[in-house]
Amino acid sequence: MKSRRDLKEIIESRVRLFKKKPEAAQYRPTVVTEWKGGLLNENKIRDHILLSDYPSPAGGDNKAPNPMEALLAALGSCVSAVYVEYAATLDMKLDSVTVELSGAIDLRGLFNVDPDVSPGFEKISYTVTIKTSEPKEKMDELISLAESHCPVSDSLKRVVAVDRKVNVEPTGSD
Repeated sequence: MKSRRDLKEIIESRVRLFKKKPEAAQYRPTVVTEWKGGLLNENKIRDHILLSDYPSPAGGDNKAPNPMEALLAALGSCVSAVYVEYAATLDMKLDSVTVELSGAIDLRGLFNVDPDVSPGFEKISYTVTIKTSEPKEKMDELISLAESHCPVSDSLKRVVAVDRKVNVEPTGSD
């Protein structure tokens, strides 16, 4: 695990690089998702595997979080990381950061029961709890920076273009 000082040096080095060469800041993450049967999917992310499944009552085998839970986890992880990163750059010591999240979804949208109901989250709520001895003024600065620079939160709050392409590859008939 990186120390606060190591993290600060990494961030400062990246900021210097991005100011000098903005093109170096362009990041294009990729994921390959492969259906594994039932409602289980395997997501290949860099050198990592992230599974996605549904609970048994929803038709899955409960082998992993469902995609909506994974979306909440992505938001919570990003919020926490951004707090830690900005705290490091501000020379602040945080003892712990916990993010509790919940989402509200009307499943009638997913199952096309009501065409007027969206299949996605209607609302996402989260609470960040930080244990620290830092003064209120520094915490106010940290909160302002972290809450306005979380990429996942930003992606959820604004309209993001989603380009889709579907390839249908015929297989031999039985």
